[in-house]
Amino acid sequence: MKNRLKVFLILLTAVIICFPVVYTFYKQGLFTPAPTVTTVSTVTDVNAETLTFAMDYDFDPYSYLDKNGDPSGLNVEIATEIANRMGRKAVILTGNWQECKAMIKSSQADVLAGLEIFADESKTSTLKTIPISHDSIKVYGKTAINDVGSLSGKRVGISAGSIITKLYELNCEYVGYNTNTEILQAVANGEVDYGIVHGSPAEKIIEKNHLDLIGSATLMESFPAFGIRETAPELEEPINDVIKSMADDGTINKLYDKWIGSNLQNKTLVGIFASNQTFYISYAFFAMFALLLIFYVVSVLHHREHDLETALSYQKVLETEKQHAEAANIAKSIFLSNMSHDIRTPMNAIIGFNAIASQHLDDPKTAQDALAKSKDASEHMMNIINDILDMSRIESGRLELHEEVIDVKKAFTQNENMFRLGMEQKGLHFIAENTASTCYVYGDDMRIKQVITNLLSNAMKFTPAGGTVLYRCEETQKTPDTVHYDITVKDTGIGMSEEYQKHLFQPFERERTATESGIQGTGLGLSIAKKLTDLMGGTLTCTSQLGKGTTFVFSFDAKTASDHTGIQEKPEPPNIGTMLKGRHILLVEDNQLNQEIACHILTDVGCSVDTAENGAEAVDKVALDSNDYDLILMDIQMPVMDGYQATKEIRKLPDPRKAKTPIIAMSANAFEEDIHKATEQGMNGYITKPIDVPKMLEAIQSLLISQK
Repeated sequence: MKNRLKVFLILLTAVIICFPVVYTFYKQGLFTPAPTVTTVSTVTDVNAETLTFAMDYDFDPYSYLDKNGDPSGLNVEIATEIANRMGRKAVILTGNWQECKAMIKSSQADVLAGLEIFADESKTSTLKTIPISHDSIKVYGKTAINDVGSLSGKRVGISAGSIITKLYELNCEYVGYNTNTEILQAVANGEVDYGIVHGSPAEKIIEKNHLDLIGSATLMESFPAFGIRETAPELEEPINDVIKSMADDGTINKLYDKWIGSNLQNKTLVGIFASNQTFYISYAFFAMFALLLIFYVVSVLHHREHDLETALSYQKVLETEKQHAEAANIAKSIFLSNMSHDIRTPMNAIIGFNAIASQHLDDPKTAQDALAKSKDASEHMMNIINDILDMSRIESGRLELHEEVIDVKKAFTQNENMFRLGMEQKGLHFIAENTASTCYVYGDDMRIKQVITNLLSNAMKFTPAGGTVLYRCEETQKTPDTVHYDITVKDTGIGMSEEYQKHLFQPFERERTATESGIQGTGLGLSIAKKLTDLMGGTLTCTSQLGKGTTFVFSFDAKTASDHTGIQEKPEPPNIGTMLKGRHILLVEDNQLNQEIACHILTDVGCSVDTAENGAEAVDKVALDSNDYDLILMDIQMPVMDGYQATKEIRKLPDPRKAKTPIIAMSANAFEEDIHKATEQGMNGYITKPIDVPKMLEAIQSLLISQK
């Protein structure tokens, strides 16, 4: 019973909804076939005279060619009826408006259909009949105008030779076209700003060709008539008499309603609703009553079951919504806090060592040492930022380790230097011990440092002033090929409860005591550290006692390396002496600060530098005969024209030498797909931001050498 009632309710609802929709479609004419020519020649005398009409094939619904290529429209039916009443056979010739006027002048046709009563007879070689229709001549464009005066200074498309140019001095540039479609297509394509066209034909053309145009200001009211060639004045009176008789007996009104009037009625939703208010209001009340009745019956039959299911469903929805809302708030807070947690430590080192360097400018050794340590911290911060951006890969387990030779002693010292200043500033006793005897091993230096710095950061954060933090590296096992490391980070901080330690490595978990102490953090760092440790095949263990401190031990195996030849040392600035001095370089960069930094670097090594703030400006500068650039440094994201498009335009320059100018991309995007895309666009190299001076100069020099 329940399922049958549901099906019945669905079917009834569908009928109630669909009926007014179908009715509206019917009123819009979607189920009404397009009008066709039904007036046929009734003159059967084979010797009867003909009456030849010239009609514009692009003047729907007045005159056009149907899908079979036959003349159709209001004017065709009126012309056929005129010929019938005059005892003649109607002959319909079609062409564009200019061709139709030529037919009249050459006496190829007797009557010109669609001529305005205000047309210049000297230009059309015709005599005019009384009007047979009514329309309006409107302005069409991509945007509306308030009045025709707004056409001043614009390019306006009109029918070639139109009398409008004489009747309206609009201080605009008229552009003549042969057909109405050509006029409106020109507006849509941007060849002209606006077009002047009869309203009814314009709406048909816009609908048929899906043009994004609107009609606004009305130039004038239109009264289309028939024009009679001036060499046959004897036709004027009889044709006018027939038109009057057709007007008197209602034939013209009937045909007008068929082709134009009916098409203009009830075509918009507003118009349909306005003319059928009684139906829609009555139906709305009926539908509401029917739905209420059905729902009442269903509710009576299934009252108890419905109430129970509704209550349970509503409770589940509330619980789900609550969980979603809480998860969304936590995720937002965690993301922002995570950025602070992971970046704060190296940023503190950068600020501190820069301060030391500025205070010891008169002591080059101290200043250089501080700047070197600041550089190490800044590089680590960049690694952390990249890791945050790559978090989805860590969570999905798709993160890959990159094995390289690691200088164990140097890596230990770098971690120590990064934290010592912060520890001392907080008033902590920081002890660093390295008892490892192996000098070089294979491993992912960045990921190992990431685990260690996370542990040190937490130790510093959760240890009050006066406490102690121990950082120790030990070799506990060693074979000819491998060595086992235990990295210990021990503090005398606030510690953790046994309950919290059970879910210590779950994402976003924090001990309640840490929250109460006002200590900031995301609870994400240990989860990442644990996952990285698992990926290395190592272990990360924790022992802690609330109020007494915490000890983390990070253990892993590493393959020993025979020497340090595989270490990726930071490259020193290349010997750029004669290679870069005097080189003419174009720097394309919209950020003024980045532009200033790059210019300073390049001019310091003797380069001559021109600048451009967007891709379009760069293309123009490269194209100038007076400019001869050895190389272009191209930013990717810029206004007006980006770096990719600018590179394409440069590669298309007619001068082969300029088109082959070496281009190096500069971008803050450092993913492989970005580098690959730059190569596909025709660039020769890729430098990531922030700029690494040695790498930048090395990339420029290498590219210039390869271009020789």
